[in-house]
Amino acid sequence: MHKIFKPFYAGIGHVLVFHRIYNENDYVFNKNLHVTQGSLEDIVKYFISNNIDIVSLDECYNRITAKSKVKRFVAFTFDDGYIDNLTHALPVFEKYSVPFTLFLTTGFPDHTVVLWWYLLENLVMESNLIQFKDGDNTYSYKTGTMEEKNNAFWSIRRYILESDEKNLIKRLQTIFNMVQDDLFDLTAKLAMSWDQVIELSNHPLVTIGAHTVNHLALSKLSEDTVIKEINESIEIIEKKIKKPVLYLAYPIGSSSAASVREFNITRGCNLKMAFTAKDGNIFKYHTDNMYSLPRISVDDTRGITFVDLYINGFTPFLNTIFG
Repeated sequence: MHKIFKPFYAGIGHVLVFHRIYNENDYVFNKNLHVTQGSLEDIVKYFISNNIDIVSLDECYNRITAKSKVKRFVAFTFDDGYIDNLTHALPVFEKYSVPFTLFLTTGFPDHTVVLWWYLLENLVMESNLIQFKDGDNTYSYKTGTMEEKNNAFWSIRRYILESDEKNLIKRLQTIFNMVQDDLFDLTAKLAMSWDQVIELSNHPLVTIGAHTVNHLALSKLSEDTVIKEINESIEIIEKKIKKPVLYLAYPIGSSSAASVREFNITRGCNLKMAFTAKDGNIFKYHTDNMYSLPRISVDDTRGITFVDLYINGFTPFLNTIFG
């Protein structure tokens, strides 16, 4: 059936977004940020076997802006800056000599960003009941069963994402009952160091892009703060890796986290392209929308079958028909 939908919904190319790569034997609670090393390799092989070029973001830009017809392509990207991108992802790309991009949040190697989503995983897995008070409001979540743990995780996650820059740390301290310094311990364990970032940047297969300084939803920040988050991250990375940074991925990347205001701000930041985390294939008309480009999120709940249906137009067709 994809032959029916492909000409209208497949586009000219695709950009995939990953976060963490892990070993098959490791237990993972929240599978929405993880892909096994074996699954990553299978996805790389899928594109190779289907004669779809795996390209760098430089080549992605060239093909989107080309005036003539281009060969179909895919670009692999990773968000944030987890150490397993170096230890687990890079060997796969080296094996097949194909490129990828890391969008780096500079607060990761600086250890100034709280990986609260992993702290939250640990909290729900280790507890049977979670209770905390924020102002006059008391929050209580049963976490005895896996279903309760899952429900609590997503409820508390939404509550945290509602925070603005000023009250985020205070809210995290309240939820996790930690002093501020302890909140950053997990970052030091899971995030790359600057030496590792530089090692990656010197690899011929790797491009480093920006993912802001503090990984905050830009829509909740003032315009001046958004400009600072983007420009400072670019300046910090360029100073460290001694190369220009030409590409950006918006933190979180949803419509509620980055929209028209953020796209217009980014347009003035001397970048060639910027990416959301909204699912979508790349079309020629994106030449006029280079600062709001879609990416297809891939994780343990979205494997090769999902990717195949999406890039060949079937899933976008259904999304269009059913809203």
